[in-house]
Amino acid sequence: MGPESVLTRRALLSGGALFGLTGLLAACGQQAANEAAGSTPSGAPSETASATAVATDASSGSATPSPVITRGYSGGSKAPDGEYRKADGHGPAQNVPLPKAKPQQYPETFAGLREMMRDWIKARNYGIQTGDMQYVWPYMLDTFDEDIKFLHYIEDLYKSGGWVIEGTSEYQAESDLMYDEESKEYWVLIRRLWTYGMYVNPNGKVYERTNTSNENETFMFRYKYQNGYWRLSEHRSNKELREQGIIK
Repeated sequence: MGPESVLTRRALLSGGALFGLTGLLAACGQQAANEAAGSTPSGAPSETASATAVATDASSGSATPSPVITRGYSGGSKAPDGEYRKADGHGPAQNVPLPKAKPQQYPETFAGLREMMRDWIKARNYGIQTGDMQYVWPYMLDTFDEDIKFLHYIEDLYKSGGWVIEGTSEYQAESDLMYDEESKEYWVLIRRLWTYGMYVNPNGKVYERTNTSNENETFMFRYKYQNGYWRLSEHRSNKELREQGIIK
């Protein structure tokens, strides 16, 4: 059964509902910065920047050695089993709920795509809070490269002894679901919703990126549907979409 027999060329969205599961977190960047007990220079890692660019920025700065941060427990103590505790200046999040162990098969419908996106967002946010990306990789093809580079940066940050405060995202559909007959892919315009992210490095530097203007937050997400599975195949930036006349 071909894609057009399952979905119309233009399947309407249901009320602009969020793909994500969790609510938006209140922004309290200055308080979190104080808790992190470190400076907050400009040039925080961007989710559209390559891991190389981020690493270069993180390694630049004063020749004066920075104090090494010892990663401990968020909240200042080990949380009881099952008690979720957000990351703070003391350490990373604890007892983050596990995402699904592997991608699920969903129908070739917009409802099926929504279910996959909820699973992907939970796996992605889990990885950002823990550094464990094993659950998120299977949702993305290699061509979804910009987000893969960012998630590799987060993974390496945790491996080196750092962690992330906040930094999770929701995603909201901004267009109808469309089917590209030439590429045999689906696409949707997506807006990323987030508050701020603080990237605590073991060398004492803390980078903060705050969402104040919503610039560059609309993307075109493209998807492939194969053998019952949805996969993220590409995302195009705000700039690219404007150049192509898709958005103003």
